[in-house]
Amino acid sequence: MADSNTLIKTLLGELKQDVSHYQQMANQLKEQHNLLVNRDNQALTPHNAAMEQLMATLNQHAANRQTILNQLGTTADNQGMQTLLAKLPQPIQDQAKQWWQQVYQLTLTCQELNNTNGRLLAQQKQLIDRLLKPEQQFCYAPAQP
Repeated sequence: MADSNTLIKTLLGELKQDVSHYQQMANQLKEQHNLLVNRDNQALTPHNAAMEQLMATLNQHAANRQTILNQLGTTADNQGMQTLLAKLPQPIQDQAKQWWQQVYQLTLTCQELNNTNGRLLAQQKQLIDRLLKPEQQFCYAPAQP
């Protein structure tokens, strides 16, 4: 097991990276929305693949954070992170708390953008279903011969 200082440096380094990664994700979700609106399926496929890679990095950092918090003897949640941050020396503590707050805010932003894209996809699917299956538009349509 690495020493506490190494674990904390790793955690803080990845936290700083996650601020940038979540900013990238928010931008990619906005671009995804534009591609969905414009029905640009050719550009959407590689775009989604890039988003998946970024999500894999974010998920790995989250897993690392959980492991490190556990190894440092605290809970792997917001309370555990707050406990750890409170123990850091003052200049580092302020910066780390800022990063943690930014990550939190950016995750909320990304969730909302993702939900918006999901609603758009659902609307597009309903439209396509109506165009391709007009018989399902009416509950009381006469039976087809």
